[in-house]
Amino acid sequence: MNIIEIRDLNLGAISDSQFQGQKNSVAEMVGFDIHSEPGILKHNQKLTKESGATIDDLVKKILPCSDGNTYLFGSTNGKIWKRTSAGVYSLEATAAPAAGGAGIMDAWEYQGYIYYTMQSRLGRVAVGAPTDWATRNDSWATFTNTDALYHPCQEVNAVLYIGDANLVAQVDAGVFSADALDIEKPYRIASFGKSLTNLLIGTFVNSYRSWTQIFNWNTWSIDSFQSSDDIPEIGVSCFLKTDNFNLVYAGLKGNFYLYTGTQLEQYKKIPGSWNGSNAATINPNASCNMFGLPLFGLSNSSGNPAKQGIYSLGGYDRNYPKVLNFEWAISTGNMSNVEIGAIELAGTTLLVSWKDTTSGVAAYGVDKLDTTAKVASAYFTTRVIAIGRGDKKELSGFVAYRSLPDDATIKVYYKNNYAASWVEATTVVDTDRKIVIVKDKFPEANTLQIKVESNAATGANANNAPEIEGAEFTFE
Repeated sequence: MNIIEIRDLNLGAISDSQFQGQKNSVAEMVGFDIHSEPGILKHNQKLTKESGATIDDLVKKILPCSDGNTYLFGSTNGKIWKRTSAGVYSLEATAAPAAGGAGIMDAWEYQGYIYYTMQSRLGRVAVGAPTDWATRNDSWATFTNTDALYHPCQEVNAVLYIGDANLVAQVDAGVFSADALDIEKPYRIASFGKSLTNLLIGTFVNSYRSWTQIFNWNTWSIDSFQSSDDIPEIGVSCFLKTDNFNLVYAGLKGNFYLYTGTQLEQYKKIPGSWNGSNAATINPNASCNMFGLPLFGLSNSSGNPAKQGIYSLGGYDRNYPKVLNFEWAISTGNMSNVEIGAIELAGTTLLVSWKDTTSGVAAYGVDKLDTTAKVASAYFTTRVIAIGRGDKKELSGFVAYRSLPDDATIKVYYKNNYAASWVEATTVVDTDRKIVIVKDKFPEANTLQIKVESNAATGANANNAPEIEGAEFTFE
């Protein structure tokens, strides 16, 4: 008898493809919390739209502020919204700079002010109790260049640095300098990271050049950066919020690189269909660290090559492998035609801004992690099980659980021989042994995939969901 065990998914999570991956990995996994209690699959709390109809643009920066509020910035219309600690949203201002576009690309609280970047101008407002946006100055400083795509911000060594095409501008104790460092053209600064006391500079040229660089600057050498490394990708778009090591997302084909301090090394690839023009990106502020777990939001660029939403790339602690998991779809439930603008923690509340073009007309919103309800449906799909090309086999099996609340369900589906759609298997719940048994054997097959779907209770019980230990399937 041959036994196929599926357990300890926190050690493998999502595999490299439906055919191959590390031990304890599955082809797909959506909506499960695999890290909070190692060895048990729990439903994540769900993302719920919090912003209502107030947000009408893609927010690419969410800024928790020391005044107790969180500010959100419209990336094309220049609107500035406030979120109170109670989750109430209001429009505070609309930027109107003296020149260039009003869309706000990034923002930072620094030494008593909020600074926000637009195409040609740097705006600022004094932080108050609360902040009075009527006193803001949308044209406080002028950039030398007028990059319409990127003006990232990063504080290092008590100085605020701002990207401006091939220049690094700075604000130091309230004094603006348009050219603290220049890098060679045609490189444009797309993202910033930090390594101890050094500023890491991720660049981009254009969508046609599959070659760029990362620069490492100590912030005090006025002549030049300390090191640089070439990378054969279309831009370095995001530095993941990790602890004591630097991961970057580069290009449009799902690739993460580890930055050693001088060089970029291939680290991880998001599984997907990356052929031809299919492409996805991570926006510069679409990453945060949630209580030690690095998160990032994958956005569609073209062709929907992989599921879009919020992923994690981490582990329980240093003794566990760092694995890739799809944690959340946005509140619309869609995982294609989605752009994630920004991710941020406001205290202990996770906020996610998004744009969804599934219906053809763009919808916008900001979600929060809902403490009152679990993800409605979570699932994992096994890799392809090659039973034997010359000898078809029948399989049977079960899913083991720790808890199965009333009105919650665990379902099992299968695909034989690369079928196009899933077939639901008939199951029986054995409450004594705490297993959900496949009642009838799967039909004979040469290859098989199995999907285990976990469904939370509904209505007033929506915060109750199954907790799964694993699954076991056998064939003669």
